[in-house]
Amino acid sequence: MKHYHAAKQPIQRVLSCLLWCWLMNIGIAQSATLDNVTINGYLSFEYERHLDGDKTNISNESVGDANGSFDMDLFDLVINIQATDNLRVATDLTWEHGAATEDDRGNVAMEYAFAEYTLSQHTKVRAGKMFTQFGIYNEIHTAKPASLSVKEPLTTNKNNKLGSDVRFYPRWLNGLAVSGHYQLPASSWDYVLQLSNGESQEVNPYEEDDNIHKAFNGRFRYRPGDAWQLGLSFYRDTMEDSAAQIKIGSYGLQVEWESQGNTELGIEFEYVSGNEDHSNGANINRNAYTLMMYQPITDTVTPYVRYEYLEPNTDVTSDEASVLVLGGNILIDENMFLKIELDHFKGEDNNADVGGATYSELKISLSVGF
Repeated sequence: MKHYHAAKQPIQRVLSCLLWCWLMNIGIAQSATLDNVTINGYLSFEYERHLDGDKTNISNESVGDANGSFDMDLFDLVINIQATDNLRVATDLTWEHGAATEDDRGNVAMEYAFAEYTLSQHTKVRAGKMFTQFGIYNEIHTAKPASLSVKEPLTTNKNNKLGSDVRFYPRWLNGLAVSGHYQLPASSWDYVLQLSNGESQEVNPYEEDDNIHKAFNGRFRYRPGDAWQLGLSFYRDTMEDSAAQIKIGSYGLQVEWESQGNTELGIEFEYVSGNEDHSNGANINRNAYTLMMYQPITDTVTPYVRYEYLEPNTDVTSDEASVLVLGGNILIDENMFLKIELDHFKGEDNNADVGGATYSELKISLSVGF
């Protein structure tokens, strides 16, 4: 037995040494990999309450939150992996409304996941699920600390909640994109073009399309100086539903301006116009706009006012909806914002969602970026 142990001890030492070296190599490899990974994210906690005015629309459906509710709106993790000098892999994972899948509550989603390859200083290509690049807000709608208000404008971003059956453009798309940024001596401009399955009523558009047509969209932005940013957007797609084929066309204009003098003042304006051409002849022309003004009064407090307007169908009378937002954004700590606003809603009698209702709602949110 003594001879057996004596023979085994050198083998044990060799195996232990090999195991130790293997573990050290794993640690080094993991450390090198993690150096190329960045993790950021957002948290938004909200409160809403109906304050006064109508509690139901003309169809006797509830409008606003009569109970005053807390909402664990979202918790997002944004992960970027710089796999090589030219290759970046990115994803945004979100847990909405206190997601608990075993109780069928909330929502867990992959907001985007794509690979981006840099071809040159001015050209990048992407493949995967992405935000639709349209207007001011859609690509940052999960990044609540990046915007002044509690919610992005409904009329230009979520018009299906204010009387439209179909949005001007989908939140997300799955396909290919090419983008570029050009810096000039006194100005700059950028562009993005996206080719995708588009939206679908019947199938998962991030897996397959329901027709041979592909959606095509893009956005072009120009900055003539530090104060101004001008942009044009478009989106075109063909959808199928149980009744007809629908051709969607939407076109947007955005203007952003911030004064550069001692008196800080900012203005945002966005206009979207579009059409739904149905194969059964039920065509719809629609338009919407938002206008916001804001002015910091201290280093931490920024009041703002925004007016939103939607015309869901130009051929239908008295179907318009509008929202007047009065609010303030307070910087509590680095990347931590308290937003308080009063939203006043008004819907004409023929509006599908807020028809005949006029009411006010208090909205408060705590937004954190990390």
